[in-house]
Amino acid sequence: MKGYEVISALKNHLNEEDIIVSSNGNISREAYHILPKPQVYLRGSMGLPVSVGLGLALANPDKRAIVITGDGNFLMGLGSSITAAFYKLKNLKILILDNSQYYTTGGQKTVSSVINYTKFFDSLNNEIHCSKRASKDQIDHDLIKFLNSDTFSILHLIIKESKLDLTNIPWHPEEIRERFGIKLSS
Repeated sequence: MKGYEVISALKNHLNEEDIIVSSNGNISREAYHILPKPQVYLRGSMGLPVSVGLGLALANPDKRAIVITGDGNFLMGLGSSITAAFYKLKNLKILILDNSQYYTTGGQKTVSSVINYTKFFDSLNNEIHCSKRASKDQIDHDLIKFLNSDTFSILHLIIKESKLDLTNIPWHPEEIRERFGIKLSS
């Protein structure tokens, strides 16, 4: 599967209360164009999606905070996943779309291939985690298990490289904050 196909499948499992934090680059553009608006679209913030998601999950314990990040972004902020595992917030879900590339900036390789994600996730002692190749036959099952678990969850999916021809998010970061703030307060 391609990343935007996973994001499209995710759309079918969201509710209006969910908080989505998407990493900068292609993933944020895909989330902006595919998922309900507004959400938190990070721009110029490599390595921060899990930290932002953790903060939002702590501040909004009655809402699911779903982080959608790429492997490069996840690896840059790896320490945040350890902090998230410490808190074990049942409303925090981390979806990692792994194409082993910094695809937005030209396809440079990440170091994702040297990590045994299953062993790393096991070391975090969280109950729900999965590392696998994304499959159209299994994606709905995987997303249901991931999103509906009553514990902190991580779903690491190996995806095919892809890029939709999408326009940039037209909102300036301050406008993203304002629109998202209105959503949270309603």
